[in-house]
Amino acid sequence: MPLLHTTNRPYQPVIVKSVLRKRNASVSSPAKGNVPRRRYNVLLFGDSLTAGWVKNADGYGTYHPYGLRVQKRFEDEGLDVEVTVSGVPGECAVTSMEERLKNELEQPGKWYDWVVILGGTNDVINGYAAWDIFDGLKKLYTLCSKHGARILGITIPEFDWEEVNHFDYQRRIVNEHLNVYNNNTTRNAYTLFLLDKFFPMHSLTTEQRRIFWDIDGVHPTEDGYDLMGDMLFDILYKEGSWD
Repeated sequence: MPLLHTTNRPYQPVIVKSVLRKRNASVSSPAKGNVPRRRYNVLLFGDSLTAGWVKNADGYGTYHPYGLRVQKRFEDEGLDVEVTVSGVPGECAVTSMEERLKNELEQPGKWYDWVVILGGTNDVINGYAAWDIFDGLKKLYTLCSKHGARILGITIPEFDWEEVNHFDYQRRIVNEHLNVYNNNTTRNAYTLFLLDKFFPMHSLTTEQRRIFWDIDGVHPTEDGYDLMGDMLFDILYKEGSWD
């Protein structure tokens, strides 16, 4: 499992990074005399939940990031948006996310209009204190602001893993801190999406949970990632300026 390695197979950190945009001729090649539409860039940043880890037959998994659905929805709207997925399974906000995000934001000739940050699950599972996790996420938000990107923060989703369920109160505390931060931050700089509320696990029926969540109790299924993508696209489309 990429969030907290518990098997005997040697663990190798993996950066799952991909640019999902497919050039659309009708968008990228405006009619003669028309002003070309602005190109936008969106970065989806986080751990295996951003990378889109999905268990396959051997139990180790492939990737189906929610960014696939976000990219498709932008294309369906006829918008020239490049969606980049950058997820590292097992990564914690408290340790290495800040430096990696800094490297992403400082790429020569690259800018991001929006950065979507989904982190903290690994931190909770590994026993970090809620305040340290929140502080780690705030550092990511500050980096994005310094680079002129708008931020879509995401609350830590529910999990159901017997070995670590006793840490769930830390997850809820982090999300409470994120809510307070959201209420005290200018909306045109930071927006918070309550993933744990709108994409729950525990309140679903058995059949709904089978469709949207993997039996590992942490990761969505492909259908679940697609649902996440629809939800997050709706927020980006509503809150952004895409003229």
